[in-house]
Amino acid sequence: MRLFILIGFLLVSSYGKTQSPADAALCFYEWYLHAIKSRDAGEHTAVVKKGANGETLLDYERYLHNLDSLGCIADTFKQSEIVRFQSCQDYFKDIPYVVYYDQVDNDAYTYDVPCPFFTQFYWIKDINYWAFVRVVESKIEGNNAEVQLELASGAARQNRRVFLKMIDQKWKIIKISQGL
Repeated sequence: MRLFILIGFLLVSSYGKTQSPADAALCFYEWYLHAIKSRDAGEHTAVVKKGANGETLLDYERYLHNLDSLGCIADTFKQSEIVRFQSCQDYFKDIPYVVYYDQVDNDAYTYDVPCPFFTQFYWIKDINYWAFVRVVESKIEGNNAEVQLELASGAARQNRRVFLKMIDQKWKIIKISQGL
């Protein structure tokens, strides 16, 4: 009986509460910082796989699934991520996996131009982990919002602008601008 009362209380107390734009912006970056520390690239970016016929494929389905599960990402953002990976995918379409594997094993920077996410964490533009993220400023104008975030690690700082839109009564990220 106490369990039902507790569940009822939690449902009633969370009903009608709307996540803020700052919460949505932090939702992505807190997840991203945690995901890159896991050292499982498929969690936070596209990864290269060997196709059934020995071709080189770029797989980002798990990454897109993870973005979906966050609940703070708009479909337009996911589409922009697919577009971001396209030049890398196009580059690999004529490269057999065995050639890719041999080259990347000798020099990870071989594919840095078409696939910059191979050599740095894209959303922090660095190869190092960042310790935390905080909200600097949040502005709301109607169904649109902009949140300025600061990434920090020791004395180093980076700023991001996160653009959001109210979609189905939730703030969702539509774009992230690196720098100010």
